[in-house]
Amino acid sequence: MASRWLRWSRRPSDEAQDAAALSQLTSTFLDMDRRQSIAESAVDAAAAFSPRADLQREWDAVQNACYEASAVYLGVAGRSSSDPEGGPPATGAEIAHAAAMLESARAGLDAFYDRHRSVLDSATNKVLALTSDVDAAIRSAHDARQRQSAAEPQLQDYPSVRHARDQLDAATARLQDARDRTDLAATRKAVEQLRLTSAALLRVLDEAPQRGEQARRTVASVGTRLDAVRTRAAGVPPLISSLLREFNAKSSADLVDTEKVSRGHIERAEALYRQAVAARDAHRPEDALDFAKQARTELAAAERHVDDVADRLAELRAIRAEPEQRARDVRFRLRDAQRLAVDRGVVPEWGSVLDAQAARIDRIVDDIGGTHPDYWAYQRSLGEVSEFIANVVSRIRQGAAR
Repeated sequence: MASRWLRWSRRPSDEAQDAAALSQLTSTFLDMDRRQSIAESAVDAAAAFSPRADLQREWDAVQNACYEASAVYLGVAGRSSSDPEGGPPATGAEIAHAAAMLESARAGLDAFYDRHRSVLDSATNKVLALTSDVDAAIRSAHDARQRQSAAEPQLQDYPSVRHARDQLDAATARLQDARDRTDLAATRKAVEQLRLTSAALLRVLDEAPQRGEQARRTVASVGTRLDAVRTRAAGVPPLISSLLREFNAKSSADLVDTEKVSRGHIERAEALYRQAVAARDAHRPEDALDFAKQARTELAAAERHVDDVADRLAELRAIRAEPEQRARDVRFRLRDAQRLAVDRGVVPEWGSVLDAQAARIDRIVDDIGGTHPDYWAYQRSLGEVSEFIANVVSRIRQGAAR
């Protein structure tokens, strides 16, 4: 049996020609691969900044041609005459075929890039700018951390400073993750977040030295307001008594627990105020401000309940003084709605609906008579009619607009 060496041996001149062709083939492959890498980076950048399905489909076809040419090249280059166990050396025809495929793929790359040069160059420039932005954001974050490390230990322990530092660390981790994944869109978002958190930490550090004085003023203000609300709340029982004495009990049935509810809010405000004072004295101004804020919320709720009683008494007295005025106001709105229905030519649709409201108003007015009229029910019922009329007017106008 003839040896493989004898079967695959070739003339020295043929081997020299093929070696030169193979060397040129390798140069062509490396050049195509370099162009493919450049184009691929540009396409990825374009997809991150302004995705286009048509561009991606065209690129997929161009890239597949490059993959096919590369596979043929690697098959040819892997067969060397110096390795008798690797198979027969590539023939001149095979080398020429691989060269033709590489040239075609390279031409396809060049044509693709030329067709979309403005988009691809713009995206590439954005990537370069993004790289610069990443470096700047990382430097800003480093400077903010340095500033925090140099601050007084007491300030570094403020909750706002700790929170801002935690946010900065989280933003830094998100940027690192996006860069590791080479996700340009996520990197751009992470850069902006890192900028914001760096600025937030610096802002908190600038504001921290004033927290002590701010807490002192705020806690004192809450103490003053607490005294004022206590005084106002003490007037609730007499107001409730006046409501029950002057008006039907139903007119204030929803307010009978107001004193108890407002007192509960005041008691919670007092407890929070004491916590604010303790935090202020312990040089924890941000905790003091937080307790003071919660105390203000409770005081605001207590004030609303106190105001509800005073406002109800004033409103009921105003209705009692001139009850017919409320009805006149609603009848006036009804007449306006009826005129609108006539003007818009929708009387067949809305005329009977509006006429029914006139009868409804008459019934409400009739019910107000008696020894102890329920003026609050009277006011609510007229309000419901007024709201109904307003809805009808809105629907008429919407219909005309169509």
